[in-house]
Amino acid sequence: MKVGIIGLPGSGKTTVFNAITGANAEVHAFSGAAGAEPNLGIVPVPDERQNWLSALYKPKKTTFATVEIVDVAGMVPGQSKKDGFSPQLIQHLRQVDALVHVVRSFTDPAIPHPDGSVDPLRDAEIMELELILADLSVVEKRLEKLDQEIQRKKGPELTTAEAEKEILARVKELLTNETPLRQVTLSEEELKIVRGYTFLSQKPLLLVANIDEGEIGKTDSATLTRLSPFATAKGAPLLAFCAKTEMEIAQLDESERVDFLSALGIEESGRDRLVKAAYQLLNVIPFFTVGEDEVKAWTITAGTPAQEAARKIHSDIARGFIRAEVAAFDALKECGSWHNAKEKGLVRLEGKEYVVANGDCINFRFAV
Repeated sequence: MKVGIIGLPGSGKTTVFNAITGANAEVHAFSGAAGAEPNLGIVPVPDERQNWLSALYKPKKTTFATVEIVDVAGMVPGQSKKDGFSPQLIQHLRQVDALVHVVRSFTDPAIPHPDGSVDPLRDAEIMELELILADLSVVEKRLEKLDQEIQRKKGPELTTAEAEKEILARVKELLTNETPLRQVTLSEEELKIVRGYTFLSQKPLLLVANIDEGEIGKTDSATLTRLSPFATAKGAPLLAFCAKTEMEIAQLDESERVDFLSALGIEESGRDRLVKAAYQLLNVIPFFTVGEDEVKAWTITAGTPAQEAARKIHSDIARGFIRAEVAAFDALKECGSWHNAKEKGLVRLEGKEYVVANGDCINFRFAV
């Protein structure tokens, strides 16, 4: 699973990348037209439930779910309409599953804003429009080709082309009215048609306000108050994040990190909250396999049946699936052990069609 970090030059998005990955990527504004390669990192997804399970089983290894983070070059306003974003940048963005848009809310005279003033709402609106225009350009070009193809095709191929034209004409109207496609409900058939286009405005989006240190922990800050209506209207969760401070925290060892957060009056780092929020964008959940060798989180799409969940571990387990022994995490924690949960009848035997729930602890029975 990949999450792309986007933002205007000078928004601090690479600082955000460094803060959540622990990397030391060069922090500077670089243009999307320059064809610069993105910064890449893989981060574990924090989960207090898994921490508890590891404390219970004391395994040789604990493996968390992970998310790949892709930090692309700064996207210059107007570029999508003028001559298009660089092919490399668009290619990287089309390959991600969700987007994290960093908007600048911090003040720093040493880092001038390209527009001369700090206005997170203006920047959020600009980037939303850039994503829409990039999609609109793709749709318009495809519709031109479809008109030519329809004149040549016959039978089933003609029917398919006409269906594609119909949905793309609808998409074009939505984009022309500046409606991001993440806000549009499409039928399964329509989704099949547009899936290959990997529209940018269709991807789930998390809006991250890069704030000053003085705003840390303030749920009613001026920044959040101003951005909240926009985020709600665009179907995007909103998170405040002080990238500069979080990058400093990321460079501390564990004990120093706890003391630093305590001094700031914070129970959970912004880094952990951001990674969790990005993971939740993806419509996925973890289930756990537990034991003395390893406590591991496996990521599946929400709504996945048990047999398909088993396939995440190994195809042989899915092929020879017999039953799944399932204990909900809360039940396991309440009982204190798998044995106690089983004694109380809280370990269930489920079949292949059982829909795995968030945080289920599962032992698969199989024979091959």
